[in-house]
Amino acid sequence: MTAARLPRFTLVLASAGILLGAAACTSSGGSLPGAGSLSYDQVRSTAQEIGTGKAGACPFGLDLDKALRSAGIPGSVGPDPKDGTSLTGDVGEGRPPEPWPPSVSHPPAMPSIPATPPTAEISCGYKVDDTHVDIDLLAVPQNGTAFNLMLPRIQRVAGIGSDQIQQAAAEQPGAGRTKLVPGGKGTAAVARIAPRGAGDIVLVLSQEPDGGAPRPTLTGEPLRKAAEALAAQLK
Repeated sequence: MTAARLPRFTLVLASAGILLGAAACTSSGGSLPGAGSLSYDQVRSTAQEIGTGKAGACPFGLDLDKALRSAGIPGSVGPDPKDGTSLTGDVGEGRPPEPWPPSVSHPPAMPSIPATPPTAEISCGYKVDDTHVDIDLLAVPQNGTAFNLMLPRIQRVAGIGSDQIQQAAAEQPGAGRTKLVPGGKGTAAVARIAPRGAGDIVLVLSQEPDGGAPRPTLTGEPLRKAAEALAAQLK
C-alpha cells in the first residue's frame, strides 16, 4: 500500500511527537554523490504516467541488479509483479489541518490533525532469487517531511515497534545520506535525496521474506550500500 493510501490517523499518530514538518536530522550514514538532480515535479509527473500505464520500467535510471552487485550481494534479479504489475505510481493532493474526531485520542501538543503536503510515490517490485525486494521512492514539495510520511511503511518493512518509530524518526538520514532503519532486523534502508529545488525525497530499499527468515545477504550493511548505490543512480 502506498503512503498516499495509508489511513491518515495512523500516519499522523505515528508521527506524533516527531513533528511532521520537522527538518531532517543529520546522520552518520554514508554520503552520496550527485545530489540535486531530481525534482519533486519530475517524480510527480512520472508517478502519474505510471499510474495511467504509460511507463513500464523502474524510472530515473534505477537499476537494482547493478546496485546489488556494487554492494557485493549475489542473486538473480527480475521483476516481481503484484496485482499484475511490478511498477506502481501514485499521487496525493495533500490536506489542510482538520479537527480531530471526538473518538480519537491525540497528543496535547497536536490540537488538530496537521496539514499534509502533496505526495508522489513510485514503487518497483523485484525478486532476488526467491526473495521479494521493493524500491519505494516518495517525493513531497515540503522540506523535511518525506521520511515521516513514509513511517508506517518503514515500520512494516523494518519490523519495528511503536517505540522504535520514535528512534527511527530521531535518527533519520539527512539529505545525501543513507542509513539502515534502527531497531529492526536490517531488512530496510533509507536514503534521503537532496532534490533540485524545494521539497524532500526519500528512497526505501527493503526485503519482504515470504513467511521465513530474512535473506542474510540482503540485510545490514550490504543492504545499506545497495540503497546508497540506488540513490546515486537517480537522474
